[in-house]
Amino acid sequence: MSILRRLTLPLHRRRHQFSSNLRLKSSTSAAALRQDTAVWTRAPLSQIEPAAEPLFHVAVDVSDSPGFASCHTRAGQYIQLRIPDVSKPSFLAIASPPSYASARGEFEFLVKSIAGSTAEMLCGLKKGDVVELSSVMGNGFDIDRILPPEEFQTVLIFATGSGISPIRSLIESGFSADKRSDVRLYYGARNLQRMAYQV
Repeated sequence: MSILRRLTLPLHRRRHQFSSNLRLKSSTSAAALRQDTAVWTRAPLSQIEPAAEPLFHVAVDVSDSPGFASCHTRAGQYIQLRIPDVSKPSFLAIASPPSYASARGEFEFLVKSIAGSTAEMLCGLKKGDVVELSSVMGNGFDIDRILPPEEFQTVLIFATGSGISPIRSLIESGFSADKRSDVRLYYGARNLQRMAYQV
């Protein structure tokens, strides 16, 4: 918005715009504060390998922290992952189902390597390298909204690229798909070389 337009805004609109900017600044400050006060758990990488262009399958061994693994209770949850001595974390959706973390003590992720990002540095690490994980975050998918399956026969699921991660967790967690008449997954990718989890 130009400076001239700002000057001609009615007073009530200028106040609203100012309060919106103030809310944005305070929420950004609160987010930064939460990140600084996060508790980080150190854990080694148990697997890192290419999954598709430019995606990597990354697994982190959290078996030494069973309480941590049990915090993953719903498909669609995520964590922050950071590399020691790198301040900026990556936010990653957990690709493995909650039962996998509890049973095997491992979190799996699908990470898109973006030049200059923490994700790119993560994809360059090796098995055994140590990373730091925040606590499990988010509410995940509210499966109760599509229960009972007899009343919600059609379920459409959409994902693109690395966004398939939480969907994989959902599918492997189960949501009574076998009791529904029409369950479809629409997964977009530029080409087959960029499509993860192909059989």
